[in-house]
Amino acid sequence: MVNTQPKRWVLLLVAATTMWVSDVRADSSGVNDFVVKSELYIWNRLADFLEIVRCGIAVGPSIGAEVAITDKAMLGAYVSREVGTSFPHFIPPLWLVPYLEDQPVLKKHRGIYKTVAFGDVRKESDMDPDVRFDRDPLDVRAQVAAGLVQVYAAVKTAEVGDFLVGWVGLDPKNDDEKLDPTARREPANQFGRSLSNILFGWIELGKNMIRVNEEEGNIAGATKGLGLGLWRTTVREVVGVMELVTFPFGWDPIIQPVYVLQPAYTTEWRINPPTFGNRY
Repeated sequence: MVNTQPKRWVLLLVAATTMWVSDVRADSSGVNDFVVKSELYIWNRLADFLEIVRCGIAVGPSIGAEVAITDKAMLGAYVSREVGTSFPHFIPPLWLVPYLEDQPVLKKHRGIYKTVAFGDVRKESDMDPDVRFDRDPLDVRAQVAAGLVQVYAAVKTAEVGDFLVGWVGLDPKNDDEKLDPTARREPANQFGRSLSNILFGWIELGKNMIRVNEEEGNIAGATKGLGLGLWRTTVREVVGVMELVTFPFGWDPIIQPVYVLQPAYTTEWRINPPTFGNRY
């Protein structure tokens, strides 16, 4: 008679190991989701805060000024022939926030604009929003035009409310980023390449000088190669830190090639925006 007892023990061991691995994966997924949701909470509060103030600048012949506390209390008059742009707030490095959320960072306009306002009455030459700065009925704003420069700033009171109630989990503007449980995330890969970019990003400096020197000559290598190397080193270091801080998101690679030293068949060097919309 053949003794099947050892085989049964092997099968039981395999089954137990499979169940244990499944449990670990489930626990890891739950922990990762918790971390992602926590980081999303912080991200959403930062994004809400940065949406409170909007500002802008325009150039062209202009004169006048206007202040408004919502559209119920306005005072001013101005005329301008302007080319301008509005932008999210006064901190350019943090314009990355709307960029990652697929929102326009700069909103340009052009045209001739005339207006006079008093109290809740406004007379204007053109209602087309493409020839003026953003204006919402609830904004508290100021605009000054003098000579060839015009500046604009507005506090969006609706965004103030959205920011404050966001701390207790409410989202009246429905603009918070949310975790998509069906999206594939690879936090371990993001963590690994973030460390690689931080520790070895400096290799881009010599790598690009050598490559450009071989392709275009010594002078190009010492100038163009140096410039490319400095730029790409800086990008890898900055992206590395950003990916390290946010590694639970498990983004797709931002930089191609993913690693600073890869075989020649890899794609041309480029920067991709991370998957940072409503899916993670």
